[in-house]
Amino acid sequence: MRVPNTELPIDLENQVVLMKKYVNFRQRKKMRDFLGYAGYFRASRYGKFLLTQVNAFGSKADAKVFFELYDFDVQLRLLLFKYCKKAEVYFKSAIANAISLKTGDAGFYLDKQYYTPTKSEKDKKTRNRNVSFFNTKFFVGLTNDEEKLRRDVVKHPELKEYRRGGSRQNNVLPVWAAFSYFEMGTIVMLYSYLRGDLRKEVLDYIYPRNNYKKEVTKQMDTWLDAIRNLRNYCAHHSMLVGMTSSVVLPDNKDSADILPNNTNLYSRLYALKKVLPQKDADMLAKELDKLISKTKLDIYKMNILPANWKELYDKVLSL
Repeated sequence: MRVPNTELPIDLENQVVLMKKYVNFRQRKKMRDFLGYAGYFRASRYGKFLLTQVNAFGSKADAKVFFELYDFDVQLRLLLFKYCKKAEVYFKSAIANAISLKTGDAGFYLDKQYYTPTKSEKDKKTRNRNVSFFNTKFFVGLTNDEEKLRRDVVKHPELKEYRRGGSRQNNVLPVWAAFSYFEMGTIVMLYSYLRGDLRKEVLDYIYPRNNYKKEVTKQMDTWLDAIRNLRNYCAHHSMLVGMTSSVVLPDNKDSADILPNNTNLYSRLYALKKVLPQKDADMLAKELDKLISKTKLDIYKMNILPANWKELYDKVLSL
């Protein structure tokens, strides 16, 4: 039975009035047009963020600052989404190549022998929870996803060789094909469940340090998860300024002060620096620096990023 909803719809004129709680403005038409485009809920997030800055600036923000903040956030999302996608493709390819070559099995992702359902956790409750999720959610979902890809003639005609009558109808999709379609969340979860030796194999395959320990694979889990949730923020047009999300663990080889906060927006940059190839990581910093220099906002006074973010970022050691 549906629970009654006590909230009533709000027309545009009332939405304009409600925005007065957050922002000072005179041009009702401009705000009305913006609300008609962006929606009240999305717009109000930026208004509420600006209210948290009243003590720093001494007064409630005006419409000019509001629209500049929104525009900056849009450009920031576009930039970071680009590098999240680069990290996603890079790590997907690394898992596909490293493990298929190591095992000699192009369909390894659908074979339970290559996973550790407990994730090697010592706590009994956590171990049991991991095993339960692996058996009832993760592996079942992975199998279903592969089957859906092969069956969907309309969406994926390019996979016809793996359907009935095709020359490879008895084969599962090879990992390099399947991973092209799987969501990043699936890949992040898959890496977290892989056998320990294979988790290390992936890192040895794409990063120069070699001989990675279990500790680094645990840190990688948090970096990948940070990139995944940042990617989701960007893909769904969610507000990045003032964001907090999953915990990022620092690399022990970095200096102790390299990650002042492990849940804020800068911690997502740290994760990207760790996962991306060096060339892309360097370019991200250059493009972000350029974007910041173009905005009229004082993003440091607003604590959107630390004032020394560039110095901290440059000090992050490559994996």
